[in-house]
Amino acid sequence: MNLARPALLAAVSTALAGAHPHEEPPVEASQEERAAITGSKVLTVSEGLPHPAKEPHLYPAEEKRRDTRKLADFPFYKPDLKPDAGRVDRLRKLLADPGSYLEWKQKRCGGFHPDWSVNWRAGRKEIHALICFGCQDIIIAGPDQQLRYGLSPAAFKQLQSELIPLRSKRPGNAK
Repeated sequence: MNLARPALLAAVSTALAGAHPHEEPPVEASQEERAAITGSKVLTVSEGLPHPAKEPHLYPAEEKRRDTRKLADFPFYKPDLKPDAGRVDRLRKLLADPGSYLEWKQKRCGGFHPDWSVNWRAGRKEIHALICFGCQDIIIAGPDQQLRYGLSPAAFKQLQSELIPLRSKRPGNAK
């Protein structure tokens, strides 16, 4: 028996096990980040670029635009949007509520690609709620961790009603 083959398989398995970019923790693990949104002085929203796999006719040109930047390794348009006070309050309440989050489950949706990021600070930490309407998932991304969850149907519907009217740069389907 060739001993190199099992060693290679073990090395690849170990490398792949560490390659997962986020955790699938209980909702309680995001309590600090969710609590921080209610006390943050500023809340902004970033509009995501088209999905590279689902909108391949749009993504390459949008990715080359100068008015984009990366948040948690995903591309977004800049500058950030500053929603009105009422929308900010509704987003804060929704994203702070543990009932908005479900345990994450693998989906066949073409891969997580955030349509939106809701951004706030906790002290010196930047926190982003990366929201994918295709997967109906959310990643709470801070400097130390990324926590992935599903969205409850009610939270998903409310996020759509709050965020879609803010669309201003992304081509394709209308507001």
